[in-house]
Amino acid sequence: VAAFEKGWTPATLIMDVPIEFPDGYKPTNYDEKFRGPVLLREALGSSYNIPAVKTLQYVGLPAFLETAQRLGIHSLNRPDDYGLSLALGAGDVTLLELTSAYAVFANGGRRVPPVAVLRILDNDGQVIEQYHPAEGQQVISPQHAYLITDILSDNEARTPAFGPNSVLKLSRPAAVKTGISDGWRDNWTIGYTPDLVAGAWVGNSDNTPMALISAVAGAGPIWHNFMEEALAGTPPREFIRAGGIETIEICADSGTIPSQV
Repeated sequence: VAAFEKGWTPATLIMDVPIEFPDGYKPTNYDEKFRGPVLLREALGSSYNIPAVKTLQYVGLPAFLETAQRLGIHSLNRPDDYGLSLALGAGDVTLLELTSAYAVFANGGRRVPPVAVLRILDNDGQVIEQYHPAEGQQVISPQHAYLITDILSDNEARTPAFGPNSVLKLSRPAAVKTGISDGWRDNWTIGYTPDLVAGAWVGNSDNTPMALISAVAGAGPIWHNFMEEALAGTPPREFIRAGGIETIEICADSGTIPSQV
C-alpha cells in the first residue's frame, strides 16, 4: 500500500536477484531461488522475500510504519530497532492486529476497530446492550485497497510459488496472504472474502522454533477449512471493484506498455 501511494502499480517490475545491503543484510527467498525480473503482482502473490525487502527499501521505514499505524497495527512501536528485515517478520504483531489490518482491504480502505462483545442479554433473552458497527474511517484509498485484494485473490499470481490448487484457493473468491517470521517461530495465514476476514497463527507456546513448517503446511489448512465451513451457508460474492481503476495491457516481461514492433 505504501508503495502504491508513492506511484507503484501491480505492473511495477522488481528484480528478484541476490543482493547485499550496506549493513551486510542478505535476504533470501523461502526456496533459496531467484527469478530475475518479476512484476509486483507475482512478487506479492507468490510471497517472494527479496522483492518485499526492496519494496520496503523504496518506501522507507517511516512511511511503512505510518501506513501500518493507519491500518491499526500499533505493536510496531520501536522504530529505532527495525531495519529492512522488518519486511520478513522481524517485528512482533498480534494476530488480532494483523487480521484487523486485512479487514481494511475487505472494507474498501475503511478501518473499523474490532470488538469482542456484540450484544448483552438478560436472563429472559432481552437485549441490554447492542453493538452497532461504526461506518469506519477511510485510512487508505478504495483503489489501493482493491489493488491489494485483486492481487491476493489472483490464484494465477501465486501459482508460481504455491501451485494452482493449494489450500489458499477456496471454492469462492478470496484474498489471502501467508507469512513466516524469522527463525520459524511464527506461521501465519490471513485472508478474507467480501463477507468474512479470518487469521490463523501456528507456533509453539514457548516461542521455540518449529521444524521448518511453511505457512501452507501449517496455518494454511486451518484457515482454508475454517473459511469453507464458516461460509458454507453464504452465497459466493465477487469483490466490488473500486472506481477509477484502469485496466491496461502490459508486456509481461517488462511491466511496460507493449511496443508497436
